[in-house]
Amino acid sequence: KLVIKQFDDLLVKILLVSAVVSVGLSIANGETGASAWIEPSVILLILVANAVVGVVTERNAEQAIEELKQLEAENATVFRSRGPGEPGRLSIVEARDLVPGDIVEVTVGCRVPADLRVIEVHSSTLRVDQALLTGESTSVEKTARRTSVAGAVYQDKTCILFGGTVVCA
Repeated sequence: KLVIKQFDDLLVKILLVSAVVSVGLSIANGETGASAWIEPSVILLILVANAVVGVVTERNAEQAIEELKQLEAENATVFRSRGPGEPGRLSIVEARDLVPGDIVEVTVGCRVPADLRVIEVHSSTLRVDQALLTGESTSVEKTARRTSVAGAVYQDKTCILFGGTVVCA
């Protein structure tokens, strides 16, 4: 199925037609033997090589996506109210059911279920292992204070927790 998908492209179809035309012109010009098949063979060889590279690349991408899915948190502890006027309470929901505005509780050792903004820290420090994203060997301290640097890249924002990272302290 992946191989057939590699040949479902306009440029590939044009090259296939050009290989057939090349064979037809060679025969029409009276060429016989191997000389009639050199150009079409090269074109077909290039198309096969392109298909092989495409299949390998697509398989690697699918494998990487599956590995990334394993790094996602499955559940999240969220503070929600059941209805208007009712007090909120902690409940465990599937991470995919999180919505903007949810208040999520994270604890040491848990995987962050989604990108979150820190609004309150109930311990002396909050440290997160962001090696998954940045390759840093040390954990990064997070705070509820907004980043004061204008135009800071997301990794440098100390008030943001990133999905898939792990809370260390």
